Amino acid sequence: MVAGEVLGKIESENLSVHVVWTPVLGPDNRHEATGARALLGDPRVKHYWDGERSLGMSYGRLVKLPGNRELAWDIYFAFSREKEWTDRLPEPDAWAHQLGRDGRHLGDGAGLRAAVLELLVTAPKGAEAGAAVP
Repeated sequence: MVAGEVLGKIESENLSVHVVWTPVLGPDNRHEATGARALLGDPRVKHYWDGERSLGMSYGRLVKLPGNRELAWDIYFAFSREKEWTDRLPEPDAWAHQLGRDGRHLGDGAGLRAAVLELLVTAPKGAEAGAAVP
């Protein structure tokens, strides 16, 4: 979703994408995540490894996930430049997921792209808006 709908269709240098890889399925590990970085090789993308799943669990408590899930994974968050990353996680301005049937945030790549574009338009000149993928 991020590769095709956001990175592939938004050419802005003010877009910043942060991908957080976390173990969820059996073969997930740091080595596999490092290899998967090639899937999102755009220079606007930064990759991180969260082996403890702490960010995904924290966002699982912050946003309402379908099926009362606790771990946020296969989720795409969009944040404005004004969001501050402190000890308290910022709420996303928009988000989408691929975790089952929740119509409100269900895997809408075009909707996520539109939200990111809106954040880029409303950001102060030269500021970044971004999408994060826990």
